[in-house]
Amino acid sequence: MTKQSYKKFAPYLMLICLGFSGCVALENLDQLNELGDYSREKDAQHRNVKTINDHYDVLIKAIAKGNFSDYKDASSLVHAFGEPILKKDLGNGTQRWLYRYAIYRLAKDKVYVYFDRSGKILKWEKLPCQSFL
Repeated sequence: MTKQSYKKFAPYLMLICLGFSGCVALENLDQLNELGDYSREKDAQHRNVKTINDHYDVLIKAIAKGNFSDYKDASSLVHAFGEPILKKDLGNGTQRWLYRYAIYRLAKDKVYVYFDRSGKILKWEKLPCQSFL
């Protein structure tokens, strides 16, 4: 093939390649959409983890300053520190809530808050988290 004939053929070759790549992209559109959904879901998970961690940091500061006793019931706790990581029914209408960092292996400590039937805080305790491994 001479240089001159190659120059004439090159644009057609590029169009053919682009055409095939477009077909491949259209064939895989479902998979590409799924990857986009996964990426958006991961972004939402990262925001959720950050929110939980930020709320826990505020809780720890309230404990360190001695202000935790300002919170008397479940609704005031949720308003100030968000939802707990876990709520556990202990029987007789009492509950135990767990606050800590969202990712366990990053958590150094945890806070348990105990409630009576009416949602009033009975007691709380701050404990170290056990080693992840």
